[in-house]
Amino acid sequence: MLLMTQRLSLVLALTVILGSVGMLSAAEGDAGHGSIEFGLGFYSNEDGSNGEEGNPFLDEESTIVEPVIVFDYNISDTTAAWLKFSYDYVSCASIDRLSNFPEQSGASGDNYISIEGGIHRELDARHTWGVFAHLSAEYDYFSVGLGGDYKSIAPDGNSSIKYAVNGFFDTVDLIRYDGTEDGSDTRITLSGQINAYQVINPVTHAEYGGVLTVQSGYLETPYNAVVIEDTVIANTNLVGNAAGREVVEELEDSLVRGAVFGSVRRSLAPRHAVELGGRVYADSWGMTGVSLEPRWYHWLIDGRLRLRLRYRLYTQSEVDAYSEHFLTETEFRTQDSDMGSLTAQTLGGLLTLVSGERSEYDFAVDYITRDDGINQTLGRFAYRRQF
Repeated sequence: MLLMTQRLSLVLALTVILGSVGMLSAAEGDAGHGSIEFGLGFYSNEDGSNGEEGNPFLDEESTIVEPVIVFDYNISDTTAAWLKFSYDYVSCASIDRLSNFPEQSGASGDNYISIEGGIHRELDARHTWGVFAHLSAEYDYFSVGLGGDYKSIAPDGNSSIKYAVNGFFDTVDLIRYDGTEDGSDTRITLSGQINAYQVINPVTHAEYGGVLTVQSGYLETPYNAVVIEDTVIANTNLVGNAAGREVVEELEDSLVRGAVFGSVRRSLAPRHAVELGGRVYADSWGMTGVSLEPRWYHWLIDGRLRLRLRYRLYTQSEVDAYSEHFLTETEFRTQDSDMGSLTAQTLGGLLTLVSGERSEYDFAVDYITRDDGINQTLGRFAYRRQF
């Protein structure tokens, strides 16, 4: 399975797990104060007892452990800075396969390091802007990212709109499915996003927006293989020693993808709120996706202990290049199960403990079931303290 997809899934899912629950932050204008957060995330991708789910030829089991540190600091009354450091240790079947080949005999796991930081500045009571920079690396990948945003609040304070742009510039070492190295290539990702917020009435508000992303360059996963079933000879590299020969994955060198999203949250009582969100996605490779997500928020102990439960239903179509079985080598081809058609259901919970006036603890878990047999578990613990 594509490691970048897995890592992105982890980041997005943990963002969703925690979304809109950070109650502690440095007070705006309180120069010299800030907050620090320590988090530990966990992601497990389950592929049946013998790796037979998802891609029928390859075991797609994986585990990611991710510690994160986030630091926020108010430099002045109008300027704040933030810094985030994360480290991922990835253990997965695809790396284990590579370690069987002499060229990659030392491969036992994937270590991913990321550092990013930025500045936000308040122009006046209604307008802010920000910039950020990003660096990340692992054994076969290096990325540089830059971006910025601008936010405007309406005079009555009941609505706001935020514009954001970013670009990521990657270099990828082409380590193939059989351990051979085939030089390196580059990838560029450019995105623009609009987020709007609207107070509908004193107990109801809405958030909505859209994002457009353009990618170009090397968009395959170098070590992904596609199995061509034009032979009866058993292949010891495949699950169950299935017959077939492996060739490299081939995908188009450009991709345009977009999504629109929104949610409405309503307070039912001082300690209860409900929310309904949704998202529609489409890209130039032929994939479309739709999600629907209800949430429930409840203070178990007023001002001290809050619970958030969520259910998410997601369905997507396959990309044009995807097939579970190939009899011939087509121009574009992939058997990555994340690019196939699937329906997924998520059940998740988040418990937030407010400890005193300056500290918070988060305990979160999500369990995802997919109809292709690939099930996923995500968890996160975080501690935040204001200073």
